[in-house]
Amino acid sequence: MKIAFDAKRALNNGTGLGNHARILLNALMRDYTNNDYLLFTPKVKDEFFHQLHGDFKMCMPETKWHQSFNALWRSYGITKQLQGERVNIYHGLSNELPFNIHQTKIKTVVTIHDLIFLKHAEQYPFTDRQFYKAKTKYAAKHAHKIIAVSNETKRDLTEYYRVPENKIEVIYPSVDPIFYNNTIAETEPLINKKYILNVGSFFPRKNQSTLIQAFNLIKDKVEEDLVLVGGWGNMHAAIQKQIDDAKLHGRVRIISNVSNSQLPQLYKNASVFVFPSLFEGFGAPVLEALFSRTPVIATKGNAIEEAAGKNSLLINPLSAEEIADSILQILRNDALRKKMIESGFAHALTMTDNAFARQTMEVYNNL
Repeated sequence: MKIAFDAKRALNNGTGLGNHARILLNALMRDYTNNDYLLFTPKVKDEFFHQLHGDFKMCMPETKWHQSFNALWRSYGITKQLQGERVNIYHGLSNELPFNIHQTKIKTVVTIHDLIFLKHAEQYPFTDRQFYKAKTKYAAKHAHKIIAVSNETKRDLTEYYRVPENKIEVIYPSVDPIFYNNTIAETEPLINKKYILNVGSFFPRKNQSTLIQAFNLIKDKVEEDLVLVGGWGNMHAAIQKQIDDAKLHGRVRIISNVSNSQLPQLYKNASVFVFPSLFEGFGAPVLEALFSRTPVIATKGNAIEEAAGKNSLLINPLSAEEIADSILQILRNDALRKKMIESGFAHALTMTDNAFARQTMEVYNNL
């Protein structure tokens, strides 16, 4: 088969959707070498190009018009190139398809990560919401198959867009194999004492503020520091001010610009990983922690719970007291900690990149 992908994020984004796309593409190209893979993108960043491993053909805008207006190319002009390449399947990896692709005979798959822009509209500018609504609505209607990254996203698709359940396949994403292939380099640790870990960009929905409040409640009861790993976001200054105002600058650390190669060690050495995010499409950091054999405290009641599994401690993310109590529970109970590590790792093993690629290939073969 000739399988084409919207690879803009795979070749340009360092986190989130970019990681999701690269993990899938690398696993497909490694495990299913009998297919031709075509990556469509308006531009390329070398650092991400070199993170893709396998045989693929790069496809970029062919005309000066589309090179100048690449958003139009991705939404319309790309379809002519797909036809010219005699593509069998086109997979939109991030909630969208070209708006005219239903006029072709190309089979289409779209991965929809979440409908947060509908459920939490206050988090998005008006113009952005309109773009997301139009693109997702079209993709949900015209795709031959939808891949949802969680059962919560599947339920949202049936509720907001009335998508038939049998059109949606839930496939949990995976994480970089570096977290479970025993390839962690033995390097000097970034942190030389015990710590509680959180990983996430500094945005309101990531909710580091409540985690800091929780830590402040127990700082005199634990030897661990709190470490927040995050490189960007509009809450960075506010988080730093909260730390300073609470006089926690000696116990709460912000670490930015952490490379992917450094992250596994940070997870592995943490006493506990806490992820009180208010909402996520899935929650990859939770899975990274489980693969690293670190016990997890995470938000209950949304897609994060699916990533965390039944043996993580699930909390109300708005309750600093509940978060604090859960941290103490793990730090003080070795038997619980051991059970959470073993059960959490077993849960994570159901979501390797092999499984991710295999389930996605099954969708392609059944179109």
